[in-house]
Amino acid sequence: MSFLRRVKTKYLVVIVIVVSFLSAFFIPIQKQVSDGINAILGIVGLLFAILVGFFITDLWSRFQRIRENVAVEVSGLQTYYLFVQILGKSLRHRKWAKNQQKLIDKYIKEFFYIEWGDYGKIDSYFNAIIESLQDVKKLKTNKETETYTNFLPLLNEVTTAREKLFMYGKDKLNKMEWIVVLFLSVILVFSIFAIRTSDLSSLFLSGTLVSTVVILLLILRDLNDLSFGEEMVSFEPYETIFDVIGKPRFYLKKDIKNGRVIPPKGIKYRTD
Repeated sequence: MSFLRRVKTKYLVVIVIVVSFLSAFFIPIQKQVSDGINAILGIVGLLFAILVGFFITDLWSRFQRIRENVAVEVSGLQTYYLFVQILGKSLRHRKWAKNQQKLIDKYIKEFFYIEWGDYGKIDSYFNAIIESLQDVKKLKTNKETETYTNFLPLLNEVTTAREKLFMYGKDKLNKMEWIVVLFLSVILVFSIFAIRTSDLSSLFLSGTLVSTVVILLLILRDLNDLSFGEEMVSFEPYETIFDVIGKPRFYLKKDIKNGRVIPPKGIKYRTD
């Protein structure tokens, strides 16, 4: 994880604003400015606004779809385990039900070791849950049959949600798109500084515009990496599964140290 990824966006925004205004006030002002700079600023500014606006809209839509499918996966697994407990009340199914707790616990723990782009790496842990259905003992009562019948549509729903999450997790800006955006932003910032004057309002406006450009890039980065709203899609929903299956919550020490997640106070949890 890079240094910038470890620093929270809210702190970076403050740093960006301070640096932008200091640069606007202290970088030497050009005495002669080419007439073409204003035209370049207008064209590049328009292109930058259109491109960044499109990317942010697309990535925001992606974030919403991920959040929706995370809800489907989490609720599906929670409901599945509740049905498992019903079947596990029978003595001959108790060992199988206990194993389901271990399989779900292992799957969710593995989730925290990977990023969304590598979501497919934990397929084997989820498949182990599906494959374990063949170990269910013979169903002898209507209640057992009805309970078992609910397993298949639930796991099918979770599987569909997981396939979508795998697809959305890899749907990120590619290197060429980043190069174009960064290239335009560099030209834009250079043009803003080039046309500013010693007038106080001009210096203030230059600092504001440069800050805005960089902050938009930070928003784009967070949406692209799913750092934006990370708690509501990458941590808290999956932690609630541990609550349902009766296991202590699990956190990675590096995530706690980096401030990516803050464990709730007053609860026991596991770390690695």
